Amino acid sequence: MSTAGVFSGREIAQMAIQMEQSGYGFYSAAAEAASHPEVRKLLEWLSGQERLHERIFRDMLPTIPEHRPPEEYDGQRAEFIQFLLDTRVLPDIASGERALARMSSDDEVLDYALGFEKDTILFLYEMRDLVPSGQAAQVDRLLTEEKGHVQRLSAMKHEAC
Repeated sequence: MSTAGVFSGREIAQMAIQMEQSGYGFYSAAAEAASHPEVRKLLEWLSGQERLHERIFRDMLPTIPEHRPPEEYDGQRAEFIQFLLDTRVLPDIASGERALARMSSDDEVLDYALGFEKDTILFLYEMRDLVPSGQAAQVDRLLTEEKGHVQRLSAMKHEAC
């Protein structure tokens, strides 16, 4: 069975909304806990970016056609999507809060943030190949934004070390 077209652009946007909410929660709490002013400033910016991305994805939802490929059993795709989200570095807001409580330095926060952003990019690359071809451009926009986050975090990590 071919996997082409298994997920729709709408589903990608819904997953992205959940990712951005988790990122917002983590970055907001991490900014409050940051000890270095420049790290705090970057984390605050990232928090704002996550909120902005969430709004963008919410605005995209009504314009993306619903696509329902057949399932082998009811709920199959929903289970798979949830598994993909749950196995990421930052599957939900509570996970980020627990992880942050175990961190003792800005460097650890930056490492965790880089892991989150890289997971998001990998997830989107995988998903890009699964959406109908006409919707891949939407995923490409998400990828460009997330790559920018990695670049800024990486630069800050090198500056802070």
